[in-house]
Amino acid sequence: MIMSERKSVNKNHPDFPEYLRKYKALWDQYYAFEKAEKAKYPNYRGLDHPARVVTVPAYRKCCADSKKLQEEYAYLFTEPIYRED
Repeated sequence: MIMSERKSVNKNHPDFPEYLRKYKALWDQYYAFEKAEKAKYPNYRGLDHPARVVTVPAYRKCCADSKKLQEEYAYLFTEPIYRED
């Protein structure tokens, strides 16, 4: 069994709504982009989807931006939560 560490977020902190708004805006923008790209190929399914050429790099950038946002608001993330995988 592997133990992994996550931190809980302090939802009572006054800056939490701002963090959440920025986080949701970041991912909403990505999902809108992904939806628009996949709409270009309506009958295409699978991992070899032509839109992946642009959506995968956009996804990776969104993940990196999310991580930067979490680092910017690191003070919101408090006590580690341990869970078993």
